[in-house]
Amino acid sequence: MLNKIIGLFLVLALIPMVLGANENGNIITGGQLIITDMDVKVNSKTDKNMDFGDKIKEEARPGSTVEFSIEVKNNFTNAEDLEIEDIQVTVTIEGIDDDDDLEEEAKEFDLKDGKDEKKKIEFDIPLEVDEDTFDVLIEIEGDDENGTTHEVQFELELEVEKADNEVQFLRNSLTPSEIKCGRNLQLSTSVINTGADDEDDVTLEVTNAELGVSFREVFDLTEDPFDDDSKYRKTFSFTVPSDVGLGIYPITSRVTFDNGADTETETANLVVGTCEALAKEEEEEEEEEVEVVVVTPSVDTTVPTGGVTVDIVTPPVLPTTEEKSLFQSTGFLTALIAGEVLLVIVAILIVVAVMRKRRD
Repeated sequence: MLNKIIGLFLVLALIPMVLGANENGNIITGGQLIITDMDVKVNSKTDKNMDFGDKIKEEARPGSTVEFSIEVKNNFTNAEDLEIEDIQVTVTIEGIDDDDDLEEEAKEFDLKDGKDEKKKIEFDIPLEVDEDTFDVLIEIEGDDENGTTHEVQFELELEVEKADNEVQFLRNSLTPSEIKCGRNLQLSTSVINTGADDEDDVTLEVTNAELGVSFREVFDLTEDPFDDDSKYRKTFSFTVPSDVGLGIYPITSRVTFDNGADTETETANLVVGTCEALAKEEEEEEEEEVEVVVVTPSVDTTVPTGGVTVDIVTPPVLPTTEEKSLFQSTGFLTALIAGEVLLVIVAILIVVAVMRKRRD
């Protein structure tokens, strides 16, 4: 008898929940916050006008993008004139991430009476995921101006299916991705079997002919996404030749699987820039090699000395480099030459004066 009473009590308790679950969602409290439209897009295909409890038609795959578009309405009338504030929309895909939930929230918002607003929430399905059907729970909650809480829920189902043979990259990155003076690099790459079957003799090749990069690895992958053997990781180290010019060099990573029938490719771009220290050193070397030649024309000075002509010729100036001491500078040489000319002229004048004195 006690069991019958308990059973009847449970049935009576569930009646409001069953009655409350309709196209506007399952009303938990309040009753004036409702869902007026629910669309779900998986990759590029959209399932529109979904009802409570529906299964999403398009199946997701590892790495798929799933977008929930939810239209929420404040069902108060103009006469009631009550705004619902701090409305929060939360979408949860239960147990999809190695038995953990994936949860995302939209930014909080307010709705005046009779108004509606659409919110979009997006998920990326993990690459490490089982083939299964997962429950999706949409929860919407807000408080009106009188302090009453309004909550509505919506439930859907999402199926994840795998291709028989599929391998995807988890990572493919260069460190560093740009080089100037340093020439040592590392390419870290990892792949995962996201298919339903085991993969034998998978080949990973990393190549760039201009840089002389060529690596090849062969391995097996299991189909269990949470098994370490379903993934392969490798870091390749190499040195870029010093004579490689400036530019962008794509380094290609290609994984081949399904007995050689399928491939996936990722590219990491290496930017080779100018090494400023090396460029400065080369510039200084070029400046040291440049010769600066200073040419001073010869000076002929003829002074009459009673029938005797004296020619004064300045000595030639030898070429010199740009790096000169004080005694080799152009200004010093010019002053020295001018002094020598002045001394010669003074000597000539003295000779002339002596000769005239003797004649007298």
